[in-house]
Amino acid sequence: MRTTTMLVGLLLAIAGGAAFGPWGAGQPQAAAAGREPSQWAADDIREASAYNLMPSWASGRYGSTITREQFAELAVLLFEALTDQHLDDPVANPFQDTRNFYAALGYKLGFVNGASSGRFDPKSPVTREQMALMLYNAIGKAGIRDQMKVEPVETFADADRIAGWSKKAVGAMAASGLMQGSIRSNGVYFMPKGEATVEQAAVLVNRIREQYGAIRASSEEELLEAVRRGYAPVVTDERMAETYRAAQSALRHIVEPGMSDYEKELAIHDYLVLHTAYDEANYRQGTVPDDSYSAYGALVKGIAVCQGYANAANLLLNMAGLEAHIVTGTVGGEPHAWNKIRLEGDYYNVDVTWDDPVPDKQGRVYYGYFNVTDEELRQDHEWLDTGLPAAMGTLYNYYRVNQLLAADPLQFEAKVEEAIANREPMLTMKRIYTSAKDIEPLKAAVFRTGAVHSFECAFGSGGVVTLTFRYL
Repeated sequence: MRTTTMLVGLLLAIAGGAAFGPWGAGQPQAAAAGREPSQWAADDIREASAYNLMPSWASGRYGSTITREQFAELAVLLFEALTDQHLDDPVANPFQDTRNFYAALGYKLGFVNGASSGRFDPKSPVTREQMALMLYNAIGKAGIRDQMKVEPVETFADADRIAGWSKKAVGAMAASGLMQGSIRSNGVYFMPKGEATVEQAAVLVNRIREQYGAIRASSEEELLEAVRRGYAPVVTDERMAETYRAAQSALRHIVEPGMSDYEKELAIHDYLVLHTAYDEANYRQGTVPDDSYSAYGALVKGIAVCQGYANAANLLLNMAGLEAHIVTGTVGGEPHAWNKIRLEGDYYNVDVTWDDPVPDKQGRVYYGYFNVTDEELRQDHEWLDTGLPAAMGTLYNYYRVNQLLAADPLQFEAKVEEAIANREPMLTMKRIYTSAKDIEPLKAAVFRTGAVHSFECAFGSGGVVTLTFRYL
């Protein structure tokens, strides 16, 4: 883990201004000589080497000014790291003053420009604005530019000195926290014509790789973490690859353009309930296989226990762009897992497992645990402090959204009669006037019409009751 001192060192070094030298004031001369990486850069350079971002020529030259030719190689290597590709095809050389493969390849890819017609000017130092543009173009070519923030360069005191062709790139690199300015008494200066050292460029490239690069996932834990952080992971395990493909396929089928976050969540909830069966037989016998505890079990095999449901829900919700977390606790003294989700600033609990009928019933979905508060969930769930915000949201409770709240017995009975008159197979309501799980008043309401042969009743949390009718 990097220390705060190292991070500050990076920001000051990338600033590259007169107010803050490349290594900061008072550093030993050995570091200034550049034969070894500066202390603040050492961790990043080790990481850059591990990800094949450090060419052999960089060794022992860390304090040297980096040239356009050298930086072109770093930009291409970054593109490979961001896309998990290896580019070694021959390319035509458009330049008269260099035969460098990386300069030609960067030009072909569209993120390295020539200095003038037919010339690359390979030995000239790369300026900060040139560096910003090359990296911005490399990120764009990798298809992940939409993850970057953008802010106007007018926040810099020397914005008028930044070339027009580089302003958007400088704004994006600055807004994303990748390239900072140099602080002076009269403002923050970007210093677009300033030059960078090899180690400064290497640290910057590694930080971009770290922030936007492909993350490899070989376990379900790594897959869930990568998706939680908003990455499209490179999945190196076939079982996890199958899980990820199943999740992608599910989202393509159920998430449509223009859906609200609530609608996405509802579609994911219903998909899991309708395509997954609770592994009741193995649970009762104490023989639950590992697959049933995983998203793989829920999404690929279609059978899981609570942990599998919660993992699959979190994977799908995060992939759909929603903030979601896995919560573990107990129900009736038995271990249990569910999810907590954030919608428009408020948090809700959703327990997909408990909304799936057991034994599995084709086409049946319950909503008693869809977006409930902590207070409601505590009626039958227990958990320790998770460090997550309390679930207090009520606006996106399923029953409130769908106007299925009954404030008194008369409203409830009217809804029952209406459902039976329309010969609906099921009615789910939330009775906010009582939490009693008494079936006798329900019998009177259901059989009053004389159209129902029999019915099933399921009581959920917070006064939820679900009736399933069989008609005469």
